[in-house]
Amino acid sequence: MTHPSTAKLIKISNALLTQTKQGRLTWEPTEKLDVFEVNFPDYSIRIVPRTASGNAQAIALITGEMSHQIEIYNNEGSLIEVASSYEMKNEGIPEAKDIAAVLWELYELARRQAFSTDKALDELLSRLSSAA
Repeated sequence: MTHPSTAKLIKISNALLTQTKQGRLTWEPTEKLDVFEVNFPDYSIRIVPRTASGNAQAIALITGEMSHQIEIYNNEGSLIEVASSYEMKNEGIPEAKDIAAVLWELYELARRQAFSTDKALDELLSRLSSAA
């Protein structure tokens, strides 16, 4: 049976990816090294790599598919919703077929933005070019 919020979480995930690509969202590091967050007036959303366990872990190892999850917090810091790409994909919703790729790309973009990766690479290239 499909959870009622799954379709909404899929839409939110796709919108986050689109707006991140457009530079309209600012992802920040959190207290956890591998978790990134974007803030809205009354909510915040985190993208988290998820370590699978049991059968899900075996499937991830075989397929090479990394699972990520979206966590939504209210302005008091309470977790109000969470779902992994693995869970959303297995809900039987056609729009969820690419959700693992969506969350993987979102995670990578959020990580690069939060750590200013492109700026660091540009600075390194500049220094290396001037030293040559």
